[in-house]
Amino acid sequence: MSRLRALDFGRLSVLAVVLIGAVAVLTRDQWDWVFDSDEARTQGVSAEVIADVDDATERLYRISPGNGSEVGYAVVERLAGNEQLTVGVTTVVAGDIVINTIDPTESRLGEIVVNVEMFDSDSNLRDKRLRRDFLESTRWPFARFETTSIEGLDVEFAEGTSFDISLTGMLTVKDVTREETFSGTVTIERDRLVADVFAEILGSDYGVGPIKIARLAYTDDEVTLSFALVADRVDLDSVADTDLSTRFPADEFADGAFAGVVQPIIEQKCVSCHTSGGPGWDTVAFDNAGQAAAIAADIALVADIGYMPPWLPGGDSPAFEHDWSLSDEEIAALGEWAAAGGGLDVDPDTPLVARAQSIIPIVEDQVLPPRDGEYVGLRDENGPVLVDEYRCQVHEIDDPEGDGTWVTGFEFRPDETTIVHHSIVSIAPAAALDEINELAGADGRPGWTCFGTVNLRSADAVTIQGWAPGQSPTRYPDGYGIFLPPGYVVINQIHFNFGAGETPPDDSEIILQEATPAQRSTIRSITGSAYLTPAEIPCTPEEQAIADEREATIEGYRNLCDRAEVIEEIGEKYDLFATFIPDALIRRCGGTVDDYDDLDGPIAYSSCDLRARNVGTIFSVLGHMHEFGSAYRMTLNPDTPEEKVLLDIPNWDFEWQLNYDLVEDVRIDRSDVLRFECWWDRTRVDLPEPRYVTWNEGTVDEMCFSSVTVLPD
Repeated sequence: MSRLRALDFGRLSVLAVVLIGAVAVLTRDQWDWVFDSDEARTQGVSAEVIADVDDATERLYRISPGNGSEVGYAVVERLAGNEQLTVGVTTVVAGDIVINTIDPTESRLGEIVVNVEMFDSDSNLRDKRLRRDFLESTRWPFARFETTSIEGLDVEFAEGTSFDISLTGMLTVKDVTREETFSGTVTIERDRLVADVFAEILGSDYGVGPIKIARLAYTDDEVTLSFALVADRVDLDSVADTDLSTRFPADEFADGAFAGVVQPIIEQKCVSCHTSGGPGWDTVAFDNAGQAAAIAADIALVADIGYMPPWLPGGDSPAFEHDWSLSDEEIAALGEWAAAGGGLDVDPDTPLVARAQSIIPIVEDQVLPPRDGEYVGLRDENGPVLVDEYRCQVHEIDDPEGDGTWVTGFEFRPDETTIVHHSIVSIAPAAALDEINELAGADGRPGWTCFGTVNLRSADAVTIQGWAPGQSPTRYPDGYGIFLPPGYVVINQIHFNFGAGETPPDDSEIILQEATPAQRSTIRSITGSAYLTPAEIPCTPEEQAIADEREATIEGYRNLCDRAEVIEEIGEKYDLFATFIPDALIRRCGGTVDDYDDLDGPIAYSSCDLRARNVGTIFSVLGHMHEFGSAYRMTLNPDTPEEKVLLDIPNWDFEWQLNYDLVEDVRIDRSDVLRFECWWDRTRVDLPEPRYVTWNEGTVDEMCFSSVTVLPD
């Protein structure tokens, strides 16, 4: 199972749905449901055997792994902009069928069990990621189908005749059980039974679709699940061969040209992230040549569409430091290698060693854990009380000399990345300590609830950093840093999202790189400002019609396509302050709500021209949106001869929100104008109910947030 954890990522989206494909099967009381680790125990698991068979009137047929049965899924996938029908199958299926030859209506279909870890499609990488991220097979290695009724057997039995049948029963995938009906045919012969049945289901019913992975793949919600079952007739006293243990086949590699061209590319652009302990290792590992060759076609695909390495700036952007994108020649070389079979001319165990670091670490002079311990989300017997929680944690700075700390590098290191949505880091003076200590732990849990700001009354807190998924450690240029005065503490506001239902303890840390004594004598403070642009994404006309119809027919239905209702809901979820933000941003940018309230199609747009607030040379720029985001642009002095694009991201990805350091020196002062533009696509997120989306911090809210960091003269 270590191979399973190490390999998985990329062209996967579609498959997620597959997990539904597991469709056929599972019975939790047939195997050890206790885990000592994240690996499922799937050894020695067998399907239930039907024992009460009347030899005079009934025949026993048995489905055994590898005897020709298949459980499959088919779903429409748009992968890298191309639409295709993706299919996957597993042959690890087992179960018993009893046919009554005197009265076929008395026939019985036993519980069918499938090992869902064995789904196989045309993509190694897809299958590997499916197992962990979508099927979550370390927790739910099996699925089950338990038949409750059979229709179509109310006919006279005849050897070799095909019958049209429908099977209604309870389908369990992961922890969701729903009634489904499969239709098709069954042919009964003396020594073998063959059944082909299928059902159309919705991935969303089982919490597994539709799959949407920005810049890579999207799937429909509708999934076709098929059972092509082959059951051999067995004697009543025969030993059941229904073992469903996991059997991962060993990877096989053809001969191919790897060491000369492909290996240097992977070691230069991929390995630093995708190596043991690296930030991308748990998605896909490139510890050795065999791991790369096993997913050669997937590597070529994600490289060709620019999905990996994840460098988002488009052609209108200026040059940035640490550009880890692939050249056209490198992309072509990977494609040629994959097209030739993705083979190896080295031993598969040959280690891959990073030739360059895409993510450059900082010196860990101080590692600041949360002062009051790890945080666990608030929950009751039904799970998390809130989907989105905003919690302020205190981190104490070690300052033995009492003369303050010059920080030349900064990193927020999230502990539980599945629940940490973003972080805003501030510093507060000693004058606020009494209030901080009064707030922290007042509700019996570390830290305190805070939204928008750190909610201090006694003294001002100053924001110094932020974090969103994909950000690298920040290294300030030589001669610049941030000064943390004596007695100050760090307050880290973390947005936790518990939408998956889990509330694992989080122990996120803050890392500081300090100036050396020699640097302290000449160092200066780096400056910067945040710029906010309205985020207004109305319902489409189709969504509005759905919400209006539900409001008219469902008592108590809250129509969240109404902006006023959404603003009111935001106040209920967060606080009164949050309700003022959307309108305040619109006014500041010189507009009205009417500028945004009509949406013809799924794409929404917002822009704002604001005066620059700092004087000096631009060091880095950042754009931030949530998961509806589709494109972003920042322009200096737009519509003038001096117009210059500072950041252009034509295809937004929430998972990669970097600070981009400019290569060239670009001057800025308070007479300059900055234009910020954001585009959102409502099809990128599936909402449980149609809703107007506006500015705020929740996962179903949006932002158009920008920052410009400046080196003062």
